[in-house]
Amino acid sequence: MNEANIECKDLFLNADSGVDSKKFRDIPEKKGIIGKIKENPCNGDTKHEKYFDTDLYKRRYKIKKANAWLIVSKLYE
Repeated sequence: MNEANIECKDLFLNADSGVDSKKFRDIPEKKGIIGKIKENPCNGDTKHEKYFDTDLYKRRYKIKKANAWLIVSKLYE
């Protein structure tokens, strides 16, 4: 995004708990991107809820599952 001169400040990154880690959260934060990342309970007591949008995550998860189903169904055509 830097090479394309795209302004990152105040954008948000929505991600699931599989990528939740301090290192991963620090990357977008350094560029001014708001990380909306589902908390991974395996990481211990890390409360990051203030940026997390539960409704948006639910919609994102449904779309992710639907896309996975479409990809798998094409394998058997």
